[in-house]
Amino acid sequence: MPRGFALWVAATIGSDLGSGILAFALIWVASGHGPDVAAAVMTLTVAPSVLLGLLGGAVADRFGPRRVMICCVSALIMTSVALALVVMLWTAQPAILMIAAVTIGTITAFSRPAAGVFPRLFVSDQLLGAAMARVGMAGQLARTVAPPLGGVLVGMILLDGIAVLDAVGGLLMLIVLALVHPPLTLTDVPEPVSLRGIGMGVMTAVRTAGAPAILACVAIVAGAVVPAVILGIPLAARERGWSSGEAGVIESGWIAGGLLCGAWFAWRGTASRVWLPMTAGPVVVAVGLGILAMAPTWTIALCGTSVLGAGVVIFTAHVFPTYLLLAPPAMASRFQSLLILVQLTPQLAINPLIGFAVSVFGAGTMLAASAALALTAAVVVTSDRTLRAFVAGRAED
Repeated sequence: MPRGFALWVAATIGSDLGSGILAFALIWVASGHGPDVAAAVMTLTVAPSVLLGLLGGAVADRFGPRRVMICCVSALIMTSVALALVVMLWTAQPAILMIAAVTIGTITAFSRPAAGVFPRLFVSDQLLGAAMARVGMAGQLARTVAPPLGGVLVGMILLDGIAVLDAVGGLLMLIVLALVHPPLTLTDVPEPVSLRGIGMGVMTAVRTAGAPAILACVAIVAGAVVPAVILGIPLAARERGWSSGEAGVIESGWIAGGLLCGAWFAWRGTASRVWLPMTAGPVVVAVGLGILAMAPTWTIALCGTSVLGAGVVIFTAHVFPTYLLLAPPAMASRFQSLLILVQLTPQLAINPLIGFAVSVFGAGTMLAASAALALTAAVVVTSDRTLRAFVAGRAED
């Protein structure tokens, strides 16, 4: 891997860690004002990525991922500093927390498509899978450490101190982005940002062979896994008499399984015949959810979530690079923004249904239904002729 890429991945760990700690602190402080305020802050953080993500992809295609990331990191630094000053001089009122949440969410809507495309500017098609696996590991590591570290820091340095810490992490990322110049470019003829250009990006993705199947699979797996883990595990733990600590350990299992699997792909690279792991991933996910659905003890449930995490990474480590390779260079960021959109939208739709399903049918039935839903992603992959024939890095073979 190029030296600049390794430096950016290292900076990503620090930046994502700061962002994760700040996100935890915002939710924690908001929960002190009531569950409705906490729910509003969480929603306002995610909703802009759904509403503005396609625009963010068009902007990244127009000005380049690196420029957009520099602007977004600069905006996040200013937001963190402003939040620290306001909280320090005034108080963390609900309105302040909501303004911070929607501001951070809006900036993230523009930065995520650019960051998703950035690895493609460093490596050849054959190495893209391994490169994206390393980026995924960095993000997973940061997301693993951020909540417990945030819980410790919010009691020590409070929200304003955490905001300053996030600004420092952003400053380090800004320095790295200023120093690192990727060796590759995606297009020499950028298109102006317009509704027509955004629509063209969506229509091109829909018409690109293999891309609709990938988008459908990602939506299915995201809808099956994320609500089941975030909401299903706590509800199952309460139903089966497990403690909150045991529920936390169970949830950590899918992170541990994902990290171990991601480390393998980062070291050894991904498969060239991508349809095989893209099919196996949802099957492994379904097995993990099935174990979790029937687990009589929390230790067996932990085994289930570990299998689940491995299945998710087997799937995403091959789906995401393949989708990026299918994208026309001039539309890479717009394709990426559409991928982010289909990841988030099913979660917003399914989350309210989880509580209802558990109350009527029980947690085990809900998790079993999620396993069945995950299996349909494997059917979609095997039914697509383009994905069955796709070979990663074929252009260089």
